[in-house]
Amino acid sequence: MILKSFAKINSLLYVLGKRPDGYHELFTLMHKIDLFDVIEIKKNSGGLEFGIDVDELNNQDNLAVRAARLFFERAGIKPQVNIEIEKHIPIGGGLGGGSSNAAYTLRGLNELFDFPLSKGELFELASKIGSDVAFFVEHGSAIAEGRGETITKIRCHTDGFKVFLAIPNFSVSTALVYKRLRLTKLGGLNKMALTVKEGVCSMDELKNHLHNDLESVVLEEFDLLKWIKDLLIERVGNGLVSGSGSCIFSILGSEVQAEEGLKEQLEERGVLCKTLNFAEEILR
Repeated sequence: MILKSFAKINSLLYVLGKRPDGYHELFTLMHKIDLFDVIEIKKNSGGLEFGIDVDELNNQDNLAVRAARLFFERAGIKPQVNIEIEKHIPIGGGLGGGSSNAAYTLRGLNELFDFPLSKGELFELASKIGSDVAFFVEHGSAIAEGRGETITKIRCHTDGFKVFLAIPNFSVSTALVYKRLRLTKLGGLNKMALTVKEGVCSMDELKNHLHNDLESVVLEEFDLLKWIKDLLIERVGNGLVSGSGSCIFSILGSEVQAEEGLKEQLEERGVLCKTLNFAEEILR
């Protein structure tokens, strides 16, 4: 079995406070994009075997390994599988690569072993692994709340939009960003978030109201990322750090012709993607 493990961007991300469990209370709107890692899962007779083509991730603490262990424990099945991951999603880029790998591993194992777990059980396991994992169990775009485990499908039209993604050659630590975030300076949900919850918006509207409470920390720490965001706004009209960074994206409309010039200015550290709908994710 070969799976595409898609990346995500956050068009809205609000940090609403600190939770008693130590996590942060979030409201975020996320969209899958057609940048992906490749996961190959095969049954074997030798237990749980894992490999990934990035040395620093090739260990038993990898989220995909944790996902597999939880799956077999919950399903009551003896682990007899080989999992191989080929990475293309930048590490530490705010695109959810590790969370995506974990979720698609859960989904793939469930299919490979004839669906012993319900979707609800997959969501429950996902919430034990990491904040973004539950989002990737769902298809398409969705709102994530709580610490990221409460997922709500949206009715807004956000699929099939072109996205220019700037990919710097360094990562950003999520833990560092949250550590330096000043909660007293955040303003809570704005009108755009409420509009999204009501399902009456489109990506055309969203691209003019992109929001990320973590962005100020990231831009303060990394001058290059501030320069990239300013460049995207100048050339395309919008730009936002995805998640805790380091990648920055723009939603493209008629500005798509600006893509080649942007890639040149960023020394080819940019790719053109698009947001996925349900059918595209299932069929790819």
